[in-house]
Amino acid sequence: MKARRLHTDAVVALAVLAFCAGVFALTFTFDTVPAALAVGMGPAAFPRLLLAVMALLAIILAVTARGRAEEVREPVPPMVYWTAAAMIAFMGLLALVGMVAAMIVAIVGMGAMWGERRWALLVASGVGLSLSIYGFFTKVFGIPLPRGLIGDWLF
Repeated sequence: MKARRLHTDAVVALAVLAFCAGVFALTFTFDTVPAALAVGMGPAAFPRLLLAVMALLAIILAVTARGRAEEVREPVPPMVYWTAAAMIAFMGLLALVGMVAAMIVAIVGMGAMWGERRWALLVASGVGLSLSIYGFFTKVFGIPLPRGLIGDWLF
């Protein structure tokens, strides 16, 4: 009797679900905001919402993989690994300089890494998107963004 292999998409879905479960567990370690000071979503609400969407999409991926033939996939391009390294570097930069500055550097840096050479557009996009995200989260959701070590010293 031949052992039945899981479809590659099902394996990916299981990995995503495991990641979601691990990060969801981490959200229980977030600081809580006293009820008298709570405005908007709490610190754990938005990450949990994103994790729920990721988990739902992973389940859909696993279910739709049933009965499908395996595809021959091309190897992962090296740029994927460079982008993952840039995202990890972003997390370190975020802890140092804060969310807005780290987003600007990440958008401009990754855009340049991916081949964009129109520097004015790249910088304008980085600044505009970062400030839009800052305004949306702080004003609409009432969620303060991390200021980083330097931001904590300055403000």
